[in-house]
Amino acid sequence: MANIEKRHALLNFRQLSYFLALAEHGSISAAASAMNMAQPSLSENIAKLEKMLDVQLAIRGTRGIQMTEAGMALARRGGEILKSLDELVEDIRSLSGAPRGPVSVGLPPSLSILLSVPLLETIHTEFPDIRLHIAEAMSGDILDWINSDRVDVGCVYEAYDSAPYSFEPLLTEELFLITAPDNWQGEIGPDGVALDAISAAKLQELPLVLTSPTHGARKLQEKFARSIGVQFNVVAAIDSLPHIVEMVSRASAYTILSHGAVINQVADGTLALVRIEEPTIRRTAYVVRKRTRPVTKACAIVESRIFMIIQEMVHRYGIKAVLHGEASKLPPPELEKLAS
Repeated sequence: MANIEKRHALLNFRQLSYFLALAEHGSISAAASAMNMAQPSLSENIAKLEKMLDVQLAIRGTRGIQMTEAGMALARRGGEILKSLDELVEDIRSLSGAPRGPVSVGLPPSLSILLSVPLLETIHTEFPDIRLHIAEAMSGDILDWINSDRVDVGCVYEAYDSAPYSFEPLLTEELFLITAPDNWQGEIGPDGVALDAISAAKLQELPLVLTSPTHGARKLQEKFARSIGVQFNVVAAIDSLPHIVEMVSRASAYTILSHGAVINQVADGTLALVRIEEPTIRRTAYVVRKRTRPVTKACAIVESRIFMIIQEMVHRYGIKAVLHGEASKLPPPELEKLAS
């Protein structure tokens, strides 16, 4: 116990926060102003910290301060320590009372279109003490973020047996041939779906714009093509959903996407869906998190709202998808509450 107290005496968190302000702002005056304290008081606390650690942390000059090697190390590790301390406080507070604290979510582009704004609005309205951050990336990147604790929870289009992750099915989407209406010879129904389907084998006859071969969606599409013995005619590879959509809407090519990825364009008539048959292409989205990362109340709330919003979007807009897990069990009154 004595040794612990001794180590704590060497590192005063308040003095550490003063030093981090100095490292961030580059001068005593700017740091003191940011901390709302007098310059002599800040200088005195920095001097005490250097004396306790028995090392010079910063070199004072007429144009500000310059960090020593020890100062740079303390600024880097000290920032991590204070961040961890803040997270610890938030975690303890979240164990009682209303859900609160930061929650970060990683979403792939096609699901971000459906989830991002409704999820942010719902959390802000119902749980104002939850600070929600949404980042958009490909499924592989999201898994890396979860593994490195950069995000708390994510949605991905790939799942595998792996001890570090917990996967829960969210929905299974049918993938369509996406076309500009005037680039399709058949009739388009009022719901934006072509009355006639296309056989999977005939996809090789069309110019396609897809993502690059390393992209998870492209891997799924190529795997599907190999399974039916065809080779897609990929005329362009673009790792940007908005750019793919724009190219297709200009009738320059076709693509293969879910209904949810182009829900707005189908609704306004700039794009149309063509069912792919013999066979149909489907993919499943999963909610994923790290098994060893504790689930806070705030994170559990955000996860539940992901399921609720997906169900509401599928039913409201007639998205061609099959719901899984919690989303398929929510009663209609919950949907009406969420929609209002």
